[in-house]
Amino acid sequence: MSITVREARRGDGPAIHRLVCELAEHHDELDRVVSSPEALEAGLCTSSDRTGCLIAVCDGEPVGFVYWYEIFTTFTAKPKLYMEDICVSRHARGTGAGFALVKALAKICVERDCPRFEWLAMEDNELGQKFYSQIGATVLRGADTWQLWDADIRALAEKE
Repeated sequence: MSITVREARRGDGPAIHRLVCELAEHHDELDRVVSSPEALEAGLCTSSDRTGCLIAVCDGEPVGFVYWYEIFTTFTAKPKLYMEDICVSRHARGTGAGFALVKALAKICVERDCPRFEWLAMEDNELGQKFYSQIGATVLRGADTWQLWDADIRALAEKE
């Protein structure tokens, strides 16, 4: 079983959508997925200087993806790479696909001189946390992620 990593390209929308649904189901948030394969393909399978999507392929089948973006950080006055989503299909876990994806992102960090590589992991994602520890990542303590969604965003925008 050989894993290769490549950039997402036209035609990958259905596979990415399948993986997004698996990720959402894993987090018990499948009802929040409103994206379509076409919208994901349009957003993730196009070239950009500051964003990217990589696909892990095993025996010709996409088995994982990672979406990342680069943002400027004032502490280093350099960009940092932020991993927004990573997902490896259940049947491909343990094959090295996740490792191959984060290793590819680490190489992008080196190429772009990004001294920071960050992502979030849900508190209940024990397998993910174990994997992240194994690759040498540490948890940033003392920070919580806060979010606004749809109606709350609109309400805030209209607040006087």
